[in-house]
Amino acid sequence: MEQLQPTEAAADLADQPLLPQMFVEKPAPESPFQLNGKLIHNEREDDYWRSVEGAELQFEFKR
Repeated sequence: MEQLQPTEAAADLADQPLLPQMFVEKPAPESPFQLNGKLIHNEREDDYWRSVEGAELQFEFKR
């Protein structure tokens, strides 16, 4: 059987990771628009999903 030797191109690839880093902190893109919200619920109800009465949305436009 013939012994295989790595080529020069393969040696260069060994230093580079195969996948990008997964948990790198990314800067948030600057946007003039922001959206927030929450569920409005009746706290007297034991079942969480039955206690939901509505939703609140907050829109913010920056100049």
